[in-house]
Amino acid sequence: MANPPSLRRNVAYSALGRGYYAVTQFAVIALTARMGQVEDVGALTLASAIVTPLFFLTSMGMRDVHTVDDLDRFNRSDYVALRVMGGFLAIVLSAGVVFSTYELDGGLIHASVLAFALVKFFGAQSSLNHGIFQRDERLDYVAWSIFARGTLGLIAYGVAFWLWHNLPLALFCEAAAWFLTYYIVDLRLLTRLGARTALAELTRSDPRRLILLAWWILPIGVALWLARASASVPTLVLERQAGLAAVGVFGALAYAHTALSMLANTLGSASAARLRRYFREGRHDHFWLLARKLTFVSAGFGGIAVAIAWVFGRPVIELVFGADYAERELLTLIVAASALALIASPLVTVVTAAQAFQARVYIALSMFLAGVVAAFALIPQYGAIGAAMSFGISNLFYLLATLIVCRVLVKRSKV
Repeated sequence: MANPPSLRRNVAYSALGRGYYAVTQFAVIALTARMGQVEDVGALTLASAIVTPLFFLTSMGMRDVHTVDDLDRFNRSDYVALRVMGGFLAIVLSAGVVFSTYELDGGLIHASVLAFALVKFFGAQSSLNHGIFQRDERLDYVAWSIFARGTLGLIAYGVAFWLWHNLPLALFCEAAAWFLTYYIVDLRLLTRLGARTALAELTRSDPRRLILLAWWILPIGVALWLARASASVPTLVLERQAGLAAVGVFGALAYAHTALSMLANTLGSASAARLRRYFREGRHDHFWLLARKLTFVSAGFGGIAVAIAWVFGRPVIELVFGADYAERELLTLIVAASALALIASPLVTVVTAAQAFQARVYIALSMFLAGVVAAFALIPQYGAIGAAMSFGISNLFYLLATLIVCRVLVKRSKV
């Protein structure tokens, strides 16, 4: 469409949409903590730790890749077809992991994982739509989509949990709400852009081209899986060492990382298409100038978040979640670790815009290995504090590895 919003307005739209979504997902955790048991929060956290990395793997970063793809080898229907197939694969893998790893002790974990996987499936389809909107620099459309999905999903989850106090059932209701918003809101916005993909186009997709597309972006999927798995390792190790209740407290406070990640993604979503255009056109001075600005802004947000967590964290947590969750030191450690990832996030967008997909695997692998070693070394002795410390160590390696890759890209751009 002609005359898309300016970069500044797109950043504002993206921040508004993702900020609102962060609030709704925070409200889901808060409602679960207030109306349920600590074990319910633990089961929800554990389900996220199992399911989310698998969806990151099968999504292969298609939203961001589509934004920076020149679409000279693949078309939009290829992305959509591959995204649907990847979503079904992630559901199957999630079921396989939970049934092969956890005993059927009441079925809370198993049912929660399956229901959460369904939520993520519909969210993944919307995520690719957001990539289509981002490509045309229509972040206002992204904001509308997120607003609708966050609102209806929160209402469906909250009402279901209030009526039945059943976590899996509430998650199934949230999944249904996300499907409705995809069908009612996203498809209409795609039609306005002339970017709606008919079902007939998906069935005519060339399997060989889908394989080539999957192979091209697979490094992104592996990198995203490693990065998200490194965030899941503390949760999984903590559950084995201390049980669901400890995971519930850690998971509730760790949502601060999710909120900060959404803030970081705001900058990346708004700037990815422009960064790619600068890089493709050889305007490297503009490319690196924008990258530096985004990094400084992210660092500022990270510092502010740490200060807020230390000064206001305890009363806010006690007000929202209850006295069982009021651990200021744990929250501050988690936010400090998230601040490191927040600084690295724009630089990762830079790597993606340069289409240096292989480098993202090295970045995520260093993060994952550091997190695994730290988790097994610290959690048995320090519990939830050890989980937060291991999370911080993995994010520190994430930042350092990203800086090294960007340094290499700077040298190459000057050749």
